[in-house]
Amino acid sequence: MCIRDSPFEQAHSLRVYEGIQGEGFTQTDLLTAALLHDVGKVRVPLRPWQRAVAVLLKKFAPSDYQRIGDAAIPNRWNAGVVVAVQHARWGAEMAAQAGASPLAVDLILHHQDDDISGLSETIQTFLRLLKQMDEKN
Repeated sequence: MCIRDSPFEQAHSLRVYEGIQGEGFTQTDLLTAALLHDVGKVRVPLRPWQRAVAVLLKKFAPSDYQRIGDAAIPNRWNAGVVVAVQHARWGAEMAAQAGASPLAVDLILHHQDDDISGLSETIQTFLRLLKQMDEKN
């Protein structure tokens, strides 16, 4: 499987990876997740206005954001929201198919979850760091 992120997404993933390394973490599964956390976005290429729709809808109409994002098939108008909501699951599936470890897959799957309390302490620690670096970069 050949995956091609946009140059913007590649640079973002590298900054997340380097930020995690800069915090002293060298765990391979965490670093793999840092590089691949947004890989699911490649399933549906987006235009800038579609990304903007997702950001604005999430901020101003979060219940509509989630409802629209759960739509089974992205179209021209909902694609940005569908990708934003579903890319973590898509990325986890892609990473698993490519042979990533179960821990890396779990980190990719949950990197956008608001409630991580039901996950193991290790995953929670790694997710907090991954989310922090994702938001920062």
